[in-house]
Amino acid sequence: MSSWSSEHVFEHPWEEVVRAAFRKYPNPCNPAVYGVDVVDRTVCPKGTIQTHRLLSTEFPLPDVAARIIGTPEKNFISEHSTLNPRNKLLKLESRNLTLGHLVSVHEHLEYFPHPQDKSKTCLKQQSVVKVNVPFLSGYLEKLLIENFEKNAQKGRNGMEWVMNKIKEEDSNKVKFETSPDILSQIETKFKKEAEDLKQSMDSFLKNAQATGSPL
Repeated sequence: MSSWSSEHVFEHPWEEVVRAAFRKYPNPCNPAVYGVDVVDRTVCPKGTIQTHRLLSTEFPLPDVAARIIGTPEKNFISEHSTLNPRNKLLKLESRNLTLGHLVSVHEHLEYFPHPQDKSKTCLKQQSVVKVNVPFLSGYLEKLLIENFEKNAQKGRNGMEWVMNKIKEEDSNKVKFETSPDILSQIETKFKKEAEDLKQSMDSFLKNAQATGSPL
């Protein structure tokens, strides 16, 4: 069994990072994950939200390991998360379901506000790998750990991409809500034209009555 861990600080508030974490996939920075399905979601009496999701991915094996173990067409990962809005803590636990008898990958992530700067968010990440292949376990575990280190930055870039996308969506939503839609604009225009026409007709009738002109 081998393990890998890392820490990272996002230059964004916890609320923004959590929104991105639940919308992380799919993203162009990490195309290996191409499907996400919510299996179950529960709101606990104390306000925590527990979610079980199923991720469809490419199997994260280096080429050498893939040639030895083989790679299935589809790989499924089970992810359980606990969101505590009151304490501002998001925990995610994931395990691979495919080829579990040969390769076991357990990943744990925690997102929480930076203790000194609430405008930033800390990420603690740990991965534990166990390979059950005689004579090659240590070698394959080392390859997988190295692969985690290479892909860690892709995951962080993916989070940044999603956060930028959410900000863009929020900005467009505000513009849409604060500006009248096309039907409102047309209605306002017709009302103004009708009022102008009424004032013109009233003025014409008054002039006609004053001069005694026939209508």
